[in-house]
Amino acid sequence: MVRAYRTARPGATAADLRTAILGDGLFGAATRRMAAAHAGRDQGKGATFGYRFGWRSDALDGQLGASHVMELPFVFDVAGLAALHGSGALLGTTAAPADLARRTHAAWVRFAATGDPGWPAQGPGRRGVQQIGATWRFVDDPDPLEVAAWS
Repeated sequence: MVRAYRTARPGATAADLRTAILGDGLFGAATRRMAAAHAGRDQGKGATFGYRFGWRSDALDGQLGASHVMELPFVFDVAGLAALHGSGALLGTTAAPADLARRTHAAWVRFAATGDPGWPAQGPGRRGVQQIGATWRFVDDPDPLEVAAWS
């Protein structure tokens, strides 16, 4: 496991590797398995869409990063709320890209209304992920070394 993560992240510190492995152990590995199972069933019952929210908060001296639930203020377009900002608050002190909340919110509203957030669906053998942050891009099969390590 460590070898796979170190190969995929050659410049990572030991702490970075520990965080990546623990994060995948807590969230990533099971989420990928669940998405693959959902994508492999009858597509007439709804498509499967993957995303990775990558905007990193500087809260807690940058240790919070792009943690679990970080996307929620952007999904609900409330990232401007004063209570979410400050050195100990979820979004920290650095402003997010101006249109990130608007764009993220629009994708979730589009998904709720139409079943399509605006990027390709996953399918049997296709594990694409929309990367959401300062820039948006769709990536087919991200993190193949890490995925293989958990298989």
